[in-house]
Amino acid sequence: MLISLILKPGMIVSFTLENFLSFGSVNTLSFIATPIKDKADKTFTPPSYQWDYRLLRSVGVLGFNSSGKSNFLKAIAAMKYAVLYSAASSTNVFSSSIIPFLLKKENLDPTHLEIVFFLGNRKYRYGFKILNGVVSEEWLYYAEPKVRENNLFYRRNKAVSHNKNWNKEVDNSLDTLFKRAQDNTLFLSVLGVLNVQPAVDILNWFKRITVIESFDVDTFIDFTSERLQDDIFRLNFLGILREASLGFNAIIETKALQPSQNVKVGADFMQFMIQNELLPKAHYIVHTVHSMYDNDGAEVGTVRFDLREQESAGTKKFFGLIGLLLDSMLKGSILLFDELDAQFHFAMYETLVAFFNNPRINPKGAQLIFTSHNTTLLKKSKIRRDQLYTIVKNAKAESELRRIHEKGNTVRTDVSIEKEFTEGSLRTHPNIDFNLFTGILDFPDY
Repeated sequence: MLISLILKPGMIVSFTLENFLSFGSVNTLSFIATPIKDKADKTFTPPSYQWDYRLLRSVGVLGFNSSGKSNFLKAIAAMKYAVLYSAASSTNVFSSSIIPFLLKKENLDPTHLEIVFFLGNRKYRYGFKILNGVVSEEWLYYAEPKVRENNLFYRRNKAVSHNKNWNKEVDNSLDTLFKRAQDNTLFLSVLGVLNVQPAVDILNWFKRITVIESFDVDTFIDFTSERLQDDIFRLNFLGILREASLGFNAIIETKALQPSQNVKVGADFMQFMIQNELLPKAHYIVHTVHSMYDNDGAEVGTVRFDLREQESAGTKKFFGLIGLLLDSMLKGSILLFDELDAQFHFAMYETLVAFFNNPRINPKGAQLIFTSHNTTLLKKSKIRRDQLYTIVKNAKAESELRRIHEKGNTVRTDVSIEKEFTEGSLRTHPNIDFNLFTGILDFPDY
């Protein structure tokens, strides 16, 4: 079982976006499990058993190239970036991160992002609307078990209303603090910088969201190697390594050179967050330890392989990625990974998702959102039907997020989800008429 650290629980319930990159209309991804009976172990109960629903441990988003899978993850990353840095930056963080849907003529609508999440025993709903780099609306609500949702604050342009019972003990009223919020600054971000609760806890919760858009193997090998200096992390890592059966069961890492310096706010916001939040402090030379055998198959010793030079691309990526997954599971945090299956044999891909879905390996309720082209998880019911979404482009070139199994759109247990995905009602790829290429491609005969 995973040895866990004591951290305040915090899980995502849902995320909604509108008018962001390829998404024109309102789309929502939900971690709330539907009332199907299969694979109940892939769900978990929120911190208080008084909440009347269960959450999923992982959700996969499948789709064709250019369908909008990466844009969906970018929306969550953009929200995190705005919350954490809008008050701390001297530049307008929205100009580089909040990009509306551009294929609609005279699009005058704001970009709308909203997230619902648990933090301890409370459920929060936070969101905002951005138009031309300016905050037009912003809101924060909370709810407790068997208590209706209450407003903490609601902002419209330059005016704010707030719960009169909130934060009475501070010297400066919230009305006074709001004056520090500029047009291009989120009020939640300002409150967090000024150490006002629960804004501080909420900003810390956003820090526990990690979004991986592009995977630099060398960087994340160093990330895992650095985390291996922690005894609890190392013990758990070696346990997962044994379960993965990669052919080695020991790691020897040696600190070497220093990495590059962090980038500054104003650079590409995705790269900024990766380098400033995950960049390791040192470069490591890593060796894997393999068993050596005689002609009779008896183990007679060990041999070291240079991880970067002698192991496969999939093994190197697995090593780097498992550090991210384990770090997330130890903290009970949220990991978003674009193209999780890239460079992986399907068995490794399945193993990574299985780790998150396994309550023995992931007892703290860490959550994973991943995008993929690979349909192997759809075979033999390796994942719950409500853990999968597809993204398609509609007639207006807008990305649309569709849950494979939900109320009003259920999939029977005896139906092959993979077959439906590739051939039937769940198909996400366009119908290509290969006769269109007749006469266009003219290859000479040899």
